[in-house]
Amino acid sequence: MARPTGRGLGLLAAAAGAYLAARVVGTWELYLVSLAFVAALLVAWLLVAATAPKLEGARTVTPERPTAGDPLAIALRVRNGSLLPGLQLTVPDAAGDLSEGHGELQVESLGSRAQRVVSARPQPARRGVHRLPALRARAEDPLGLARADRRLGEPLELTVYPRLVHLTSCALWPGMGARPERGHRGLAVLGASEFRGVRPHNPGEPLSRIDWKATAKTGSLMLREMDDPTSGDVTLLLDASSSSVVGAAPDTNLELAVEAAGSVADLALRAGRGVNLLLPQDEWRQTRLAPGADGRGLLLDSLARVSPQRTVRLGPSLRTLLANRGRRWRTEIVTLVVLALDRELVRGVIALRREGLQVSLIHVSAASFLPAAPPSSLRDAAGPVAAEAQGLSLSLAAAGIPWLTVSRGDDLRSALSLRHTDARHALLR
Repeated sequence: MARPTGRGLGLLAAAAGAYLAARVVGTWELYLVSLAFVAALLVAWLLVAATAPKLEGARTVTPERPTAGDPLAIALRVRNGSLLPGLQLTVPDAAGDLSEGHGELQVESLGSRAQRVVSARPQPARRGVHRLPALRARAEDPLGLARADRRLGEPLELTVYPRLVHLTSCALWPGMGARPERGHRGLAVLGASEFRGVRPHNPGEPLSRIDWKATAKTGSLMLREMDDPTSGDVTLLLDASSSSVVGAAPDTNLELAVEAAGSVADLALRAGRGVNLLLPQDEWRQTRLAPGADGRGLLLDSLARVSPQRTVRLGPSLRTLLANRGRRWRTEIVTLVVLALDRELVRGVIALRREGLQVSLIHVSAASFLPAAPPSSLRDAAGPVAAEAQGLSLSLAAAGIPWLTVSRGDDLRSALSLRHTDARHALLR
């Protein structure tokens, strides 16, 4: 509905003043001035009231399926379906939270039956699900005396996917993708079976896999455990505790963790493995990903929705969380992507390893996201924190658990593709 603007109300007040002055002074010219002011406001109101309902608009975002870092361009196409010319349009918040500023678009003097396209300045896309508000335009006459609000479009949801690196191998999974097979396209996989470890024999289990050397050493029956890596799944757990997130969005350790987790999961899918993705969304939510394009699409969509969650003590609940995966959880490769190392988490991972679980870990360094020149208090605290992290890393290495640390500025492809032995030695320096 059309209404006067502040300038229109001022003009109306001037008309009232001119009319009162005419009554006091008795000059007929002041009556004409008062009438002209009122007529100008009335014409402006009629112009806006008649034209605003016939405005049409559409908003487009390019590219339609953006990846983090892509330049996002938001274009607004507006058409005046009326024969009356002259409206000026202001579209506030057209870009929603995609724009660092207000994202306001201006359309000057939209003529009769005219159509115009205006674009917002491209902004780097930030991973996540962005909800743009309904498209609303503020239509005004050329003098800015009357205004009407017009809804031009519906709310828009835009998903920006994480940028993954293409891995051909992973330091945490030395054999995956290492052996080419004839007639098989894509990544190669391991052979039909792989030695996993030795454990005590349970009554009723077959004797064909008894490890006699280990049995002779221990004095009790020991069983060789073998896996079929070509059919085993990969369980990937991503920690997103809000208390561990460091950095200014979009340059945070959580973003780097999402990229690392997505890249290794993508490698597993291309190697023909199923991936069980465990993400914190209020409660831990499991997503089953099958090899193929559909699985990769679901991976990107799931990771795009990851956001910092309430702080979770992952260490004490780790075994229960993974055990709930079902009977075959011990036959899977389990990789944790964490933002912080603590004693409880390391103890939990080592306990799982001692039970025979194939567990590995990627630690995203929070220290690398601290300010370049931290205050003295942060510098003083960095020493003990670094020493503790070094001790925890040594504990993982001593337990035979593959692990990697990635930091801000790392070439993620190189960091994840390094041989495990090289990576471990580099990190212990």
